[in-house]
Order: sequence, then structure tokens, then C-alpha cells
Amino acid sequence: MIVTSDILTGLRTGYRAIFMQALGELAGTNADWQKIATVSPSSTDRESYNWLGTIPAMVEWKDVRTIKDLAKYDYTLINKHYEATLQVDRDALSDDKYGMIKARIRGLARAYFKGITAAVFSQLDDGETLLAFDGTAFFADTRVIGASANIDNLLSMACSDSATEVRAALSAGVNAMRNFQDDQGNPMNLMPDTVVCGPEMEILIKEALLPGVAGTRRPEMDYVKTIVVSPWLDLDQTDWYLLCTSEEIKPILFQNRQDPEFVSLDDPKGERAFIKRQFLYGVDARWATGFGDPRTAIKLKDA
Repeated sequence: MIVTSDILTGLRTGYRAIFMQALGELAGTNADWQKIATVSPSSTDRESYNWLGTIPAMVEWKDVRTIKDLAKYDYTLINKHYEATLQVDRDALSDDKYGMIKARIRGLARAYFKGITAAVFSQLDDGETLLAFDGTAFFADTRVIGASANIDNLLSMACSDSATEVRAALSAGVNAMRNFQDDQGNPMNLMPDTVVCGPEMEILIKEALLPGVAGTRRPEMDYVKTIVVSPWLDLDQTDWYLLCTSEEIKPILFQNRQDPEFVSLDDPKGERAFIKRQFLYGVDARWATGFGDPRTAIKLKDA
């Protein structure tokens, strides 16, 4: 078959449709990142999150309202460009090998979701070095936000060798998070609900939550509604996280500037086609990841 511009236009339309269909089909099976990240739409090259301070508490209304502004923080996320590009040999089209190419086009949609997932979990993974909105590392032993007491969300303890250690670490994490205070020194009463770990800790954590003697329900189950296992975590494989994901702002921010766009470079008279006999198909997107409130996350670091 002779590859002409008309044929390529038709193929491009079909490939775009395949890509969009794959996006819809894969969205539900690649949603682990949404369990720990709040999606924040973006309309410019960067967004400022200077509103992350605590909402004022309810007080008795006497003569006039008690007006309190949100604490001001300088926290800005700059959007970055991301892409995945597929190279197709002209002969593959000439020899009618469309089935092979269609599968690769679906793979571009999968690459998009993998890219987001890797970015979100890597953000959590780097929390001991990357800064939160208050200018302190997201996971830290010492921090004060406004009028709060010390906020220690980096707990170093034995937490990986046995089910007993896991339960003790869960108890310590729950106790710490439930006592965190807001910017005004008031209890936040945060309730952890999610554990995030790498594959190496999955079985042990699940074992720790199994019913006790005579089927007695473990009290720790009240604080572990979801276990998210991510191979994209690059941390020490014995460390894991306890998160509160029920607040308006989850521990991670996913700032979405541009939804995935199917793009192509397939002019049969173009330079690349002439010199290398190649066409290019790809996906472009723009996003950034950052942190929400550090009080909604605790890292259990094996000591």
C-alpha cells in the first residue's frame, strides 16, 4: 500500500479515537493516585497556594463578627511539560500492520496514567527533603504552624519486622495525628484512614490487621479503610505512610494544567519521513505535584 496524506489523515483520526477510548477505559483502573491527591485545576503556568492556612474556628457571635484572615504562605507550583512519543516505521503502515500500531497507541494512554501515578507517589516519597507550604520539609520531627504545638509527622520506630510492630506503629501514628493542632492552637481531630506502602510491606501490614483471637476485630481497622500499594515508592522498603484523605485537601496536590493531548508528526513529505522513513505519534500533558497539609500525613520510618 502506498502511504499518502489522505491515508495518514484517516489513520490519525482513528488513532486519536483509539487513544481517547483507552483513556476512558484505563481511568478507573489507574486511580490509586487519586486516593491520596487532590486535583487542582490550573489556568496559567503556575499557581499560588497561599490559602492553605486553617479555616477560623466557630466562636460565639457577640457584638460583631470576629474576622480572621487565612495565614499567608508563599507556596507556588510551576507546571511542567510531560510527553511520551511512539516511533512508527513507514513500512509498518505500508505493510498494513495496523493492529500492532493500535496496541501501541493504547500504550500511550497507559503511559499517561503511569506518569501521573509515578509523579504523585514520588512526591510523597520525597517528603523528607521537599518543602511544604510552611517552608519546612513535608515530613519533619519539628515544626510549628501558627499557634500550633509541635507537629511531628516523621516517626522513627521499629515498624517492619512483625505484625506486632506494625500495630504499635499504627497506634503511635494515630495518636500523633489525632493530637495535631491547627494554626490557632485548636485540636484538628484528624482521623487517619489510609496506609500507603511498597509491595514489600503489603503482606505484613495486612497480616497485622487480621482478626485476633476468636475472630476479634482489630481496633486498628478503624484507621485503615484503604491500603494503597505502590511500586513507584522509591523509599526504604521498610518505611510506610499513614494518611488522612477525608479532608478537603489531601496530602498531595496534583495541579492539572493540560489534559492529555494526542499529537502526531506524520507528513509523508516531511523531513523525518524522507530521511528516516518514520512517523511520530505521542501524548502531551502539563501538570505539577506538590503538598497539601503536612498534618494529614505521617511517615513511619523503620529504626
